[in-house]
Amino acid sequence: MDKIGGLVNEFLEQQQHKQGSSSSPHHEDIRGAASHAADHSNDSSSFFSDIVHQLGQRREQVAEEGIDEEEAIRHHTQYFSPSSSTSHPESATSTGIGNAAALQALKLLTSSSSSSSPATSQSQFIGLAMSQAAKLFDQQLTQGNVSRGASGADKQSAVMKAGEMALKMYVQSKSQSQGQQHAGPGMAGLLGMAARVL
Repeated sequence: MDKIGGLVNEFLEQQQHKQGSSSSPHHEDIRGAASHAADHSNDSSSFFSDIVHQLGQRREQVAEEGIDEEEAIRHHTQYFSPSSSTSHPESATSTGIGNAAALQALKLLTSSSSSSSPATSQSQFIGLAMSQAAKLFDQQLTQGNVSRGASGADKQSAVMKAGEMALKMYVQSKSQSQGQQHAGPGMAGLLGMAARVL
């Protein structure tokens, strides 16, 4: 675990060094997230653009919301490590898919990062999380795990939840690394979350 945590720490330090610490994560342009998401999924850029637009309108509010680390990790385990879950999988939910997708995006970025690779922007992270949510929703739908009705999941909501979680993770970790007081796990919590899903 210490070795994994060290690798994640190195990744995040690389990102900070490449991006610099002067820019505020609250004001970074996230419109490019739609094209990043479309590049990694079978859905169109217009599908993601509508979601990114809605996310952009609420970004200040979303960024201040807390992160339930244990719930997010449980959801990632449920969807990406089914062998460790119960033999009777729970019905898919938008929140569950979104949480799992955001952590999967962090896992993918962490495992593929190197000192020579370009910095990962907020748009890229959000876009990758949304693309993972779109693919995961389609997978769950094919497997018959998506319930219809008020308690079920829908694709747009699942993708939105992934975008929200990625935004919170990015903003809160970067804000704390810059010495700002912020709700949420901050850098240490993000390291721990990533280490536990690698």
